[in-house]
Order: sequence, then structure tokens, then C-alpha cells
Amino acid sequence: MTLPIELDSFDVSILKSLFKDGRKSFRQVSRETGISTPTVKARFERLVNIGFVKAVIPIIDLDKVQRNDSISELQTEGSNNHNQPDVEKVKSNIKKGLKIMMSCDFCHRSIAGDAQVMKFANYERFFCCATCKSEYKRKYGGRIEAINKRKDD
Repeated sequence: MTLPIELDSFDVSILKSLFKDGRKSFRQVSRETGISTPTVKARFERLVNIGFVKAVIPIIDLDKVQRNDSISELQTEGSNNHNQPDVEKVKSNIKKGLKIMMSCDFCHRSIAGDAQVMKFANYERFFCCATCKSEYKRKYGGRIEAINKRKDD
């Protein structure tokens, strides 16, 4: 006879943090939840090992797909939970050349043509013009420096 495993407050906190962004490192989850990094890692691995966490998968925002691409049509077809289309149909339609619409990380307007890109630490930010890129640097320069410093430590 197998006894059920009950989720405790640590498990719930870890899962809630990962629901916000499943790409977070265990260290980031630790900072957010106040649970030590080794405990976060061990608890997550336990949830995977018992089969509760099956996979960490991308959730595709079909509103970002250029309208003339076939994948955008899947949004209106039979959807399952949370208004998401059938995952298998989406996977089969993601192909080389799929165009994703982007918004400027500073002014939030659509980016037409080639984006201005700023890379720091493990991040990339995209801008519609050089002015937005330089204004973003000016506004968030302190944060960018701090993030770069943490990465180097």
C-alpha cells in the first residue's frame, strides 16, 4: 500500500513561484520564497520523481504570431483548458520562418523591421529604435549594473 504525499507550504510556495515563470533558477525561487536553494532543488526534484510535475513546457502566446501564419488560426479552433489550443497542433505548426510580433521593452510600441537588442547577464531586451534603447539604459542602468555584478560573483 502506498501512502500519499501531502504538499506542504514549501512545496506550494515553490510551485507558485514556478507557475509565474518556470524558467527561474532554483536560486531565484529561493530568493522569492525564502526557502534555501538546496531545499528548493530537493523539493522540486521530489515532485518530479513522484510524477507530480510531469514537464516544464513553454506556453505559447498565439497573439504574438503574425496573422498570416497558419499557427495563429489554431487560436480560434477547438481550445482546451485556459483557452489554449491543442498542444500537438501547435507543436506541429511551429516551423522555421514563423514570424513573432514584438513590442519595444521601453515604449511598448510594435517593433517593425530589425529590433535594437541589448544583452546583459542572461537577459535580452528589444527596442524599436536606438533612442528607446538608450533611454532604457539611462532609466535602468543601476539595475543592469547590479544584475551584471551578481552574474560575475
